[in-house]
Amino acid sequence: MLNRYKTWIGIGLTAILLIAFLLTVDVVKMFDSLVEANYVFILPAIAMYFISLLFRTLRWKMLLTHMQDISMSRLYPVVVVGYMANNILPMRLGEFVRSYYLREREGVSVSAALATVFVERVIDALTLLIFIVAIAFIVPLGVGGVVEGLGEKSGIAWPLIVLGATIPFILCFTVFMLVARYPEFTLAITSKIFSRFPAKIKLVLNNLAETFVVGLSALKNPQLIMGMFIVSVPIWLFEAALFYLIGISFDFQNHLGGHVNLALISVLVTAITNIGASIPAAPGGIGLFEIIARETLVLIPLGIIDRSIAAGYAAVVHATLLIPIILLGQIILWWDNISLNHLWLMGKNNKEDTD
Repeated sequence: MLNRYKTWIGIGLTAILLIAFLLTVDVVKMFDSLVEANYVFILPAIAMYFISLLFRTLRWKMLLTHMQDISMSRLYPVVVVGYMANNILPMRLGEFVRSYYLREREGVSVSAALATVFVERVIDALTLLIFIVAIAFIVPLGVGGVVEGLGEKSGIAWPLIVLGATIPFILCFTVFMLVARYPEFTLAITSKIFSRFPAKIKLVLNNLAETFVVGLSALKNPQLIMGMFIVSVPIWLFEAALFYLIGISFDFQNHLGGHVNLALISVLVTAITNIGASIPAAPGGIGLFEIIARETLVLIPLGIIDRSIAAGYAAVVHATLLIPIILLGQIILWWDNISLNHLWLMGKNNKEDTD
């Protein structure tokens, strides 16, 4: 019942955000921008995204190696299916689907795999925040810039937006590091907490905690942590290349003072949009992604981009991110003879085995 509510909440939020997205633009001008765009850059943009997924696969392989050494060719389809599931299931159930699919293919514990996925998400956010800080030395983001503008639009003071976008991820990464460094202490605490539950439930929870801690144990290696951050850089630069190429499709380089500025802005929009749209709600962040990407472009001080044209750009970028990965994921599932309905049920009702 709870999962059903989550599904309807996700769908409802998507509908509300899409309506808000469309009501705040000139739909005719947005449609005209879509018609006039040069779509010759779509295929290279898609290629950039699939390359970024290769680096994501490499990073996940690094996180999983202490449990099982899985080849890139075996792991890449799992990553694709996980992202496909996130694009069509609400509340980021694709993370559970990816972990379950990994167990089905490679026998890795779901809770251990899920722990590594959580680590990935935090590293992604911290990497994007580093990008934002670096670009802030060139493009004004605070007073009179993008963040202040977003604050005015949302009614939230911009320093609170900055804190809200940084502190949670820093705290999560710190907790993960401490758990990896002190596993016995962590399990002693969780065991004490779970001691209040009935015996069967307590056994399951303790086993889940143990496998989750195992999934985080890779973080005991400082070299591995540094390596993951290094690999995260090309992940997001290749995805930003998608934003950049589609920006050329909309002729944004002539509005932003050239290709160098467009490249910087592409990285900035990639970072802000992905952090903002990471809230687990609508499938694929539909609605929220478009609004954040559009408003970031409109508020950039390097040039003037019409809100309706920015809306068309955001819609094309998101479609380019979503549709190819959904199609490839479906092909992989068909090849493995696994139904989408099966993964949907696993995503909603995932129950970890206790071995």
